[in-house]
Amino acid sequence: MTDIIRIANIENYQQEIVDGSLILIPKKTHITEAELNTIGFENSSILSCSIKNEDETISTKVTYRSILIDIWKSMPTQKIFQNTTFNFKLSNENGLKGYNWSPEINMSFQNKDSKNTIKEIINMVKINKYNINICIRLESNKTILFKI
Repeated sequence: MTDIIRIANIENYQQEIVDGSLILIPKKTHITEAELNTIGFENSSILSCSIKNEDETISTKVTYRSILIDIWKSMPTQKIFQNTTFNFKLSNENGLKGYNWSPEINMSFQNKDSKNTIKEIINMVKINKYNINICIRLESNKTILFKI
């Protein structure tokens, strides 16, 4: 056989030989926070997420809003108010001006899109010194990994 097969960026793949066939498996590479901030998250879906502190798991949910609520549940209300980019009301404003009532935190918060919600999640993770490992499938079917 004299055919040459050239594969660019082979270092980005794990190689296995199975039954005489070369199998290339893309290596999992995590993106940086700067890269995360340039991505559009419209119509994306979270495949997996794990947020932990030293002692416990904070969230393993797979929707942006439920992850954020889990983080807020772990925080004192005053700390949320001092660090959030979201608008809150201490009363049940469900449905009014885009607010959602959350009985878990006993407050209403105003909706934001997925891009701004993931930014808030990352901000709250950093403020609380939590660890996050999240896998997101974008609308383009590309899968991204991010961790702190």
